[in-house]
Amino acid sequence: MANGGLRLCIGAGVILAGMAGANAQEPFAPDPNRILDPIEGIWQTLELSEITIALCPEGFCGTLSKIVVPREGLTEEEYAAAMAMPVESFPDVRNPDPALRSRPMLGLQILTLLPSQKPHVYDGAIYNPEDGNTYSGYVEMLGPDLIRLNGCVLYNIICQGQDWVRVIPEPVAE
Repeated sequence: MANGGLRLCIGAGVILAGMAGANAQEPFAPDPNRILDPIEGIWQTLELSEITIALCPEGFCGTLSKIVVPREGLTEEEYAAAMAMPVESFPDVRNPDPALRSRPMLGLQILTLLPSQKPHVYDGAIYNPEDGNTYSGYVEMLGPDLIRLNGCVLYNIICQGQDWVRVIPEPVAE
């Protein structure tokens, strides 16, 4: 965990990144008439980036759907380089697999979650591109529009978290 805390921002590496994707042989299409789980939706991080959590074959998957580059933690050169490139081009530069370091972050699956035995808690895994490590973790629903993402180390003994708020969609003009 970078700088003594779970950082979920775009630094030299960009937000969180990549768990395994869905089965490539069959596209996954949940029943459009089903009742959505409370975890599903768009969630805004403290740095104003957005993660979309939706049903997927692995359980619930979170994908990076909006990137906002915070100035904190970046050198002037890193910030200038980030501002000079389109967010669609931000690569997963600190991925431990060199073959994945050039893949774009926007649209990348970054969380994989499963409901736990505890109500309103989802267990899963988090990849942090700031240090290239994958952490076990969990998401706790603190309310209908507030969740806490917790990344853990040492067999889930030490966990650090960050609260995310639900993005309420703008009404569509008819």
